[in-house]
Amino acid sequence: MTADGGLAFWLSYVESRGGLWERSGDTALVMVPPHLQRTCELPEELAVTDRADVAREDGVILLGAGHPLLMTAAEDVLSAEDAGVLRLPAPAAQPPGDARLLDRARETFPVDHGRVDASGPAEHSQRQVLRVGALVTYTASADDRFYERAECWVDVPSRLRLPGQIAERLRRLAADSSPGAADGSRGAAAPDIASLPPALAAAHQLLEEAAVGRCRELAGGSVRTAADTERARAEKYYAEALASLARRRATADPDRQALQAARMDSLQAEEKRRIAEIDEKYAHRHEMRPYRLHLLQVPTLRLPVDVLRGTRRYPLVLEWLLPADGFAPLRCRGCGADSRQWPLVAAKTHLGCARCLARTDTGAPAGTDAGKPAPPPSSSAPAARGAAESRSPRPASGSAQGTAVSAGDAAPAGTPPLRRAERAAPAKPGPGASRATAPAPARAARADRPRPLSPQVLNRTGEKVAMEFWSVTGQGNVRALRRLCAPDSPAAAAVRLHGILGPATAIGMAPGERPESLTSVTPASGVSNLAGTCGVLDTGRSRYSYVLRWQPGTRLVAEILPFGTWGSARLPSPRGLPGPASARMFGGLPEPGCDLDPVAIRLWRKVPPAHGLPLTLRCLAAWWRISDGPGFAGGPRPSVLAAAIHRMIGYRAGEAGITHDAIADLHQVTASETRAVTSALQARLRLSSDQPW
Repeated sequence: MTADGGLAFWLSYVESRGGLWERSGDTALVMVPPHLQRTCELPEELAVTDRADVAREDGVILLGAGHPLLMTAAEDVLSAEDAGVLRLPAPAAQPPGDARLLDRARETFPVDHGRVDASGPAEHSQRQVLRVGALVTYTASADDRFYERAECWVDVPSRLRLPGQIAERLRRLAADSSPGAADGSRGAAAPDIASLPPALAAAHQLLEEAAVGRCRELAGGSVRTAADTERARAEKYYAEALASLARRRATADPDRQALQAARMDSLQAEEKRRIAEIDEKYAHRHEMRPYRLHLLQVPTLRLPVDVLRGTRRYPLVLEWLLPADGFAPLRCRGCGADSRQWPLVAAKTHLGCARCLARTDTGAPAGTDAGKPAPPPSSSAPAARGAAESRSPRPASGSAQGTAVSAGDAAPAGTPPLRRAERAAPAKPGPGASRATAPAPARAARADRPRPLSPQVLNRTGEKVAMEFWSVTGQGNVRALRRLCAPDSPAAAAVRLHGILGPATAIGMAPGERPESLTSVTPASGVSNLAGTCGVLDTGRSRYSYVLRWQPGTRLVAEILPFGTWGSARLPSPRGLPGPASARMFGGLPEPGCDLDPVAIRLWRKVPPAHGLPLTLRCLAAWWRISDGPGFAGGPRPSVLAAAIHRMIGYRAGEAGITHDAIADLHQVTASETRAVTSALQARLRLSSDQPW
């Protein structure tokens, strides 16, 4: 006898509850534990089988689909909590060497126009993997219902599904591990719970997509044929009945024709109700009931590599899952695609995949063919069908105006720009805006500050800036997005770090979400040389507050903030943001998609965990503004420069705990070193209330 299907499930259920069973030909003899005897009203011993011919023997129970014993066991299993953390042990075998890992990396992640080369030795680490199980109930019709067990293995950092072979190996190891089992290493890292919500959302989406496809399959074939047959039979019946009433009406007396017409109207209404009942009877749907949530901490080898194209280097970190004997999935930094489906490509400007680079080079938005470029965001671009015109309501006061607009065409990547944004083409900065010839930023800002705009004009202009900015972001056109950002600004730093995902990352948007609608309001204020347009982006699943700080003269966006009110030089703490957006400001940020110099690397590693992403972008913008100039070659150590910039920018932003001693300890330097370089940095940066970065 080979136990499988429902019988195998019930036997394993009895065994997990303390029972025993053994094979005897085509049957299984089961010793039922006492508590199951009382619960299910079973004898101490019984014989079960899944073969109908064997079940004809006396005393042998046929455990087929729908049997009460199976339903009771399934309900008991689903009602029990199956959640916890599993720490998988490292294999006893010798781990692969660096050379072997590099060979496997080149096989797993081939790069067009580039080559993968190791940039350092492999180091032991841990990686989190999420295992999600659910019972899916498929309803193909009122008479056809199916149950299936669905399971999904998701890599937490990349939020991608694990390959089948790796998931199967981890499944076998997880079955032999107990919750909280030691992994053989001292001081095992605690699980990072804050990074689970995005991975859990990705697992739910993967399960949902699989369930939708499976439901359509089950609703086809004989079920669809039965629905079409019953509908055709009903339509034929009512057509014949109406034809008969029409003939009677034609030959009836004038005083009875009104009665026949009323009967025809009643019959037509009855036909509509009957057709609706048939459609409802055969409407396919599914319900998902999660029953398992396991967080696995898998021992890995972290291999830092560089993707080389000539003299250009694009850093990556690959992780080898030791128990699974394979690499963890890798997500494209530009568009988030799975590198197993879209090979990596080393371009001249950045590292991407074949999908996003083809889209960027041709100007085609995401989801379109690379050979069909989309229209640029200009005044001649046609408006997308169904895009709602934004309407400016009457302002509540003389200092601020509010605007609520639909951004449905900015939500999914690959759609034309929004209708209202078409009139907001950004002005190109003049030659005087270049870094080489620009005057001192603080004095130039005061001297060249444009004349104040009226509240009405300011609000209309801010509306255009917001619509164009988020429209271009939704298009996936990173080149146009760079042109909308002010040079040497935190907004430009966000795009330089994360490409087209920079604005979404800056406001804490969950990966994979796209804006569907937005609101905007631009209050009049004289506290800064920048205007501030604040509002809310609605993705359909969540709502995110944003502030775009932009230059009134050029309409270029200088800063993207995740707050709900307009900010000036001082920054509110991101810790006050609602929901998971606050956690995304301090951890779980995507790795940069550009080369970082030693000072920028230290700023990227030290500032976000302590003070969040908004201050990090200001620090990087300040450093990149002066990093190309003379004066630091062979001078202070990168850690000293990073610490000094961190303290200077944080002090201007009004961050708490920004002192020479505290920041020096964070960067592992001395306070005297940061004080020694502060005056030189201030002479180069010229920080002020108008120039806080």
